[in-house]
Amino acid sequence: MDQYSEKDYVKVAIMYYDEGMTQAEIARKLGVSRSLISKILIDAKDAKIVEVFINSQSVYTVKLERALELKFGLKDAIVVDTESLSDPEIRRKVGRTAANYLESYIKKTDTVNKIGISWGASLKSVVDYFPYLNYPDIYIYPLVGGMGNEYFYLHSNQLVHELAQKIRAKAHYLYVPAMVSTSALKKELEQDLTISSVLEEAKNVDVALVGIAGINNQNTMSKTGYINANDIAELKELGVIGDINSHFFDRYGDEIGYDINQRVMGLDLNQIKNIPTVVAVAYGHDKVEVIKVSLENQLIDILVTTDTTAQKILNGN
Repeated sequence: MDQYSEKDYVKVAIMYYDEGMTQAEIARKLGVSRSLISKILIDAKDAKIVEVFINSQSVYTVKLERALELKFGLKDAIVVDTESLSDPEIRRKVGRTAANYLESYIKKTDTVNKIGISWGASLKSVVDYFPYLNYPDIYIYPLVGGMGNEYFYLHSNQLVHELAQKIRAKAHYLYVPAMVSTSALKKELEQDLTISSVLEEAKNVDVALVGIAGINNQNTMSKTGYINANDIAELKELGVIGDINSHFFDRYGDEIGYDINQRVMGLDLNQIKNIPTVVAVAYGHDKVEVIKVSLENQLIDILVTTDTTAQKILNGN
């Protein structure tokens, strides 16, 4: 087969793709080297003699996932197909998909003993759709404080409680607001053993579940009254594009040295980055830029998002 013809291409392709023979088996059968069989298969594709079609609805989203993983070095990307879905349906599907992924991740790795969770609407949806399981040896920690009556159902302590109930895990709580009035008060509170011990444990979780927020009035910090329109305007002037775990950062992925960041009761970006696996659930036109910056600066390891958001991130829109 030094001078092989189109029939040779076809024969090798049939043996490999239709009959399921390995390259080594084909080489032995034809009395040639395995490397030659490999070359024939590659050349057959290049010559369009062989074309591989994947007959599945998932091709589009899987290709987006692979593109995100390769471009940004992600451990994993999960892209949700949202064609013909309304906004509420998208929110539910993203939440359910993220919940199923996290459940599978816990089962698959078998090394998850501590889970940390931030706050916000996207994470609330994940917890809502999390299946009922039995993991009594898992501990769940809030990554940021959460107290108050406004939007209490989005608070980290509430999400910790609900997730722990669903999987029969052990819950720990951080009995402070997400943000306090002064940096001095923050330092004082951090001296309290009941607070400092939870924050210290939160730094050492195996998996962190976070949202990614843009800098606008739909931000959880804005909805809950921690920041107002004036704060948003000032943050934008400082080059802020969004936050993770209520810590605001710029387009270089750096936390800004602004008063608000000094008053947040929770893990900062460096502490979040040091967690072995950070799973972010985020999507939407208004979040494309901040998600992309988070990816470019390796602030997260795994992303759950929508097909439209993924496409815009990859296209640079």
